[in-house]
Amino acid sequence: MLHAQVVPSLMKWGVSPHADLVYRTLIAFGPWSVDSISRSLEMRARQVRSALDELTALGAAVPDRALSEIGRDERVWSSRAPAHVVSLLRDRHRHHAQARHRLERRQSRMASPDLVTDPLRIVASGARPVSSGPQVRARIAELNDAGRHEVLSMNPESAYSATAVKAAAPTDRKIAASGITTLNLGVPASEDDESGWHGEEMRCYGMQYRELPELPGRLVVVDRTTALVRKKRFEPAHGMWEVTAPELVAELTALFLQDWALATDPGRDWTPPASLTPRESTVVALLAWGFTDAAIASKLDISVRTIAYTLSSLMDRYDVTNRFQLGLRLGAEAAQQAAGETPTRHGPEGQQNR
Repeated sequence: MLHAQVVPSLMKWGVSPHADLVYRTLIAFGPWSVDSISRSLEMRARQVRSALDELTALGAAVPDRALSEIGRDERVWSSRAPAHVVSLLRDRHRHHAQARHRLERRQSRMASPDLVTDPLRIVASGARPVSSGPQVRARIAELNDAGRHEVLSMNPESAYSATAVKAAAPTDRKIAASGITTLNLGVPASEDDESGWHGEEMRCYGMQYRELPELPGRLVVVDRTTALVRKKRFEPAHGMWEVTAPELVAELTALFLQDWALATDPGRDWTPPASLTPRESTVVALLAWGFTDAAIASKLDISVRTIAYTLSSLMDRYDVTNRFQLGLRLGAEAAQQAAGETPTRHGPEGQQNR
């Protein structure tokens, strides 16, 4: 599971943690019976059956009649191809999200979306221009250094380039390391987006993320006292306005919070157990995405040796001998955690604490 076949999580489309884990197991091992899955995942048979019922209803799993006949009374299940399943779930999710968003906007009395890109009000408030991407990042870093405790961020772009992500990453990491509460509101990513790995990294460090089908513009609110508003919605090169007028900042904050209340967490490709440190969670999650050790080291600005040490320590802790076994153990623990069960704990010497 770690650095093996990459299987997108079905949880981001509303599939239960147990069903997601059973689906991943079928992908990894091929057709299997309920008893085999139950033993492998240390999951109750009734939970496996419930998960298979859910997967069958979604078209993600089907009974394999040919193999079932060979196994006599033991029914065997097979998985559908991830690309097929994900395509069905994505289309259904997008349709429902767009319909829900339009309905909620009609029913909600919200501040005007034009407020985010209304140059007349912003200029009249005495806002000062911040002219470029580097200056914007530097200004956010300055505000962070001044002892801030909350950052609200609205991002209307569906795709970010690798260059843009690399440039923004150091500032984002500095904010995450300082313990600042960060709420990030975005839109569903397009196929050419290069920021997914960095979003995963930030979520491992505590960033909260939600999505809406569309957003009015780029907005950053720091401590509800200073707001940065992009001058033109999809043209970052034009820079942003820094707004400090209390009344206008309050309106921008209200707009963000109203959209945040309407937004939903789309789920993650894989959610590491809470027992892992942010660094461990990030490394494991990116390996599950299919990145090599060298690629992860480059993205996170750490050494390949640090990644190897991190994984070696985890394998000792979970008493396993390879990365694949570690992935199964972590996946099972994450599924138990998401389902509200008490996961098996693992001590620093690799002994299970039950």
